[in-house]
Amino acid sequence: MRILVATAELSPLVRTGGLGDAVAGLSRALARSADVTVVLPRYPAVADVGVRGPAAGPAAAVYTADLDGLPLLLVDDPEAFDRPGTPYGPTPGSEHEDSWWRWARFSLAVAAIAGGYDAVHLHDAHVGAVALVSPVPAVFTVHNPAHPVLGPLAETAALLGLGPEATALETGSLEWYGRANYLKAGLVGAAQATTVSPTFAVELAGTAEESFGLGALVRSLAPPLVGILNGIDAGVWDPAADPRLPAPYSADDLTGRADARAELLERAGLDDGMLFGNVGRVSAQKGFPIVDPVVDDLVEEGFRLVMVGNGDLDPMLDAWVARHPGAVAHFEFGDEMARLTFGGADAYLMPSAFEPSGLGQLYAMRYGCPPVVRLTGGLADSVVDVDEDPGAGTGLGFRPYVAAEVAKTIRRAMRYRAAFPDLWAGMQRRGMEADWSWDRQAREYLELFDRVA
Repeated sequence: MRILVATAELSPLVRTGGLGDAVAGLSRALARSADVTVVLPRYPAVADVGVRGPAAGPAAAVYTADLDGLPLLLVDDPEAFDRPGTPYGPTPGSEHEDSWWRWARFSLAVAAIAGGYDAVHLHDAHVGAVALVSPVPAVFTVHNPAHPVLGPLAETAALLGLGPEATALETGSLEWYGRANYLKAGLVGAAQATTVSPTFAVELAGTAEESFGLGALVRSLAPPLVGILNGIDAGVWDPAADPRLPAPYSADDLTGRADARAELLERAGLDDGMLFGNVGRVSAQKGFPIVDPVVDDLVEEGFRLVMVGNGDLDPMLDAWVARHPGAVAHFEFGDEMARLTFGGADAYLMPSAFEPSGLGQLYAMRYGCPPVVRLTGGLADSVVDVDEDPGAGTGLGFRPYVAAEVAKTIRRAMRYRAAFPDLWAGMQRRGMEADWSWDRQAREYLELFDRVA
């Protein structure tokens, strides 16, 4: 089977968060059993990658490349994608005003390429419109419904070459309260829609608040939305062989973590204490607004935090650093610092308001760093609270999205690590020994492609 994977990000070439990692990991796993090619825009960051080929759709050309054995196609559309900043906007967390136009053009280019494949796999709203114009069946995966890509309805439909059936009020495949919605297009246009964890699939079919208003639409899908938890590349993420760590370690011998911890404290310039880490976008989704009211009290009790990443809440986080320079540190994203954080932090803090799947908690467990999470979406599917199941616990969790609950859970982690080292070491070992690889999930996706193609 020949599968074309369409995405806005692909690690390590283009990455702003978990999307690039997820697409890369799943694509490589699928490629072990199918003929897989990934297509993404030719951003300035990858302008020196590939060999120029013919045009596709509105693209000036399509460049072919190879990423460690994974075939790539880079759609060259300078007017749309030759812009500074992130793939989405001029600064982290921002979005270009003409995003709908940029992603419509890319969708048309993907559709022009897709004719040579048996199916297309579309990752998130940026490429959702492909499902309405593709000549072959599509599987559409929702990674983050908080970013649906909206645009003017008539102009978007015209650009995509869609008729009145796409713009009809409520029933139209593109129409969403008078606007064009690329997330809806992917959900209703695909032969099969998926999302990135079983619990998040249930949440998307639920109330208006937890489903981002998509509940009724998701409940109407036939076949139903399928939730498949994301995985990680266990060969790439391996503390026993990670050259970015100061010393290797494994579930059988955790002594090397002490070296990583010492280096992380030194680089961050922090006083000793209970060291929490987080790697990713600094946004409201990740739950740090409920940490803000309690961070000062927690610091007094020994809470230490290393954050690696940026986003629209940078000012809030930097205010924590200004008030507590020996307790909170903030770094721009970098792979070396990210891995040192997974390898050296005592616990991984992920109090997400919502979390479709999450990769940070999987990396953390793989590196012996028990997660402290809000049990929602993929976090509920991957982290077992040690109090709820002591024999299988891999972390600590809470459910109500309030400051008091995250503070209570952080304090519980601090107490358990200090008073119950064997309990803590058991969580570390179980998290490291669990199978978080993509292989099982890839088999589930291949079964879907077999059904739709």
